[in-house]
Parts: sequence; structure tokens; C-alpha cells
Amino acid sequence: MPQNFSRGSIAAEFPPLDIARVETWITRPAKGDHGFGDVKPCLFVRLTSHDGVEGWGEGYVLDGHEPDVAGIIHTIAPGIAALDAITPWGLRDLVSQADTAHLDVDYAGATSAIEMAVWDMIGQVTEKPLYALLGAAGRRDLSIYSNIWSDTQWTGAELAERAVFLIEQGYDAVKIHPLHNHTEEQAIEAVHMIRGAIGPEPKLMVDLDSNDDVELALTVAAAIKPDTITWLEEPADGTDIKGLARIRREAGLPVVTGEKQTGVAHFKTLLAHDAADILNPDIAGVGGLLDMLEIAGLADGKGVVVSPHCWNSMTVAASAMMHFCMVIPNPGMAEIYPEYLGHGRLYASAGFEISGPVARTLDRPGLGVSINTAALDGLSSQHDASDLAARRMQ
Repeated sequence: MPQNFSRGSIAAEFPPLDIARVETWITRPAKGDHGFGDVKPCLFVRLTSHDGVEGWGEGYVLDGHEPDVAGIIHTIAPGIAALDAITPWGLRDLVSQADTAHLDVDYAGATSAIEMAVWDMIGQVTEKPLYALLGAAGRRDLSIYSNIWSDTQWTGAELAERAVFLIEQGYDAVKIHPLHNHTEEQAIEAVHMIRGAIGPEPKLMVDLDSNDDVELALTVAAAIKPDTITWLEEPADGTDIKGLARIRREAGLPVVTGEKQTGVAHFKTLLAHDAADILNPDIAGVGGLLDMLEIAGLADGKGVVVSPHCWNSMTVAASAMMHFCMVIPNPGMAEIYPEYLGHGRLYASAGFEISGPVARTLDRPGLGVSINTAALDGLSSQHDASDLAARRMQ
């Protein structure tokens, strides 16, 4: 598999593309599978060419920021449509010209969504899956884990019950958020309870949700270490690189970070300070797939694994995540939100399938995603479209 993802290293000849129309959808909140947790609003973009070729993307959005990210997409789309050559590299060059003050998670979510859709269009035209465009010779099983999150059901007993249910469904790795609405003592007790409930074999990951108290993180880490913790995620804010490096040195547990950070520069600094064992940038929020690939290459050079974050719909962005994991040399487990899977099936056929503890990409062009737009319209609070057909004539 290639480790250099420059355009010259990718064998596929990229066809000329144009963008005549850009559309965005924002879905309404919904109840998740089995009522355990809620499905957050998700943001989708569809690019359509003059010839009717479509590409789908999805942007990472924080609660309440969905209209802002959609607005950024519609603002920058005309500039993309006016490019002489619409490619992921041309898009990256264009968006990199923005003022650095704009390079926040909203802007990165917008550019991630657009670039994802461009890759999907290329796959449709060349009739190749994304992983094949990027040089992977064939499919392979990808390790996944199940994220347990709920704003309502979060006692130790409820989390343990959910963990047992997911293990029985075939997952062999679960992640919990014990400090969410918990005291330090409650968090530690919850971890003990969950490990006792699922037994010694399944992997158990603990996410401290960017806790801002390094001493608290170290105390919790010491108390739960006997529970055989696979990794400690976001034990400090992702921008607190010194704090993360200290936790990594002293906790004796693998440290994961990067889910809320954007751009390659942050991850270069993180790796230079030996502040993480595993990186988890979000495929729909870091800035684009090219950034993800560059980060993975830098991480591989340091012996660091990439286990992508995916707090998204489990349809478009999750499909892109699976293709990404297919081609990098250092993939860890990919993130799945089981509560979101049923909701996604209401309007989409994802580009991957789950079988127990693994996922497999499907041999379909591009991301391999099929969207029922009528169903998506019915589940959305907002659908905006911009006609860009005349832009390339100006």
C-alpha cells in the first residue's frame, strides 16, 4: 500500500470535473436504536456536475453549529466551482489561502465535507472505490469499536447493561465516558462495574472527554489501570500538549487524542512532543482526506497508530473513514456509534457492512454510499441548494 499520497503517487488518472450545483441537508435530532441515546443533527453535502455526476460528503458539526457549517459550504463553493481543475489537491490549495483565523472546526468541517464529495465524484466517474483510487490492492477486515454515549442513561449500572448488550451483538471492544455527569469516585466505580459485567476478554476504552484537570486524569487512570484499559482517550484538552505528554509518561496507559483538532500542523506538534500513542482525527472534521492521509504518514513515522474518530451519521463520513483505514499502514480501530446505525438506514445505504467486530468496505464506486434524497428530505430541518452552473463561464 502506498505511503506517499501525493497526486503523482496515485495511479488513477483523474477526470476533469465541474460543479454545477451544491446542496446541503441538516437532519433533525432523533432517537437512537433501542432508545439508549439520541442521534444528533448531521450535515450532508451533495455536489452535482453538469453531466449529472453526484458526490456526497458529510461535515463534522458541533451542536448548534450546523447552519454555520452549511453557510461556509455555500460561501466557498463558488470559488471551488471556478477552479480550472477541480481535484482534492486544487481544493486543498484554495482553502489553505483562507485567513488562519477561519481555520476552526466549523471551517474544517465544511472543507472536509466538500473534499469528501469530490473524492466520491471521482470514484463515480472512474468506477473505482475510493480505496482503489488511493492504491489499495483489495479489501480487508477493519477492526471497529462501539462507542457508548448517552445524555440520559449514564449510571454505572446502565452503562454496564449497554456494554453487555453490545458485546452480545458481536462487538469485542466498547468505549465509555465515565466522567460524563459523574464524580471522580462514580467514574472509577463505573469502570470497575463495566469491566466486571463484560468479563476480561473484550477491549474496554475510557474517554475522559477532554477533561481540564491533569491531576484528576492521573488519579482516575491509576485507579482504573487494573481493569485492563485498552486506551485512555482525551484525558486532557487536545490543545494541552504538555498535559497530554505528562499523562502519557505517568499514567502507564496508551493515550489517544485529536478528535477536535484540525489541520496537519497541530498533529506535527503533538507527535514532536511524544504526547500520544494513538491519534483520532475525525474524517469529517480535520480538514479533508488529504490531511488525514498526511497525518497518518507522519504518525507512522513515529510508530503511532491512527484510530479515526467519527461522531457522525454512520453513513457518508463513516464510509469515508473505512476507505481511509483500508489504505494507511497504521490503522487502529474505527469508531462506530451503534445508536446511529438504524437511523442512517432510513435514508442511506452505507459503503460498508459490519460483521461482528469488523467492518468491510463494499466494492462500489467512490464512497459506496447510496442516498434516498426523498427520505433525507423528510428527516431534515433544512435543505439548501446553490446553482453554480454559470460560475465557470465567468
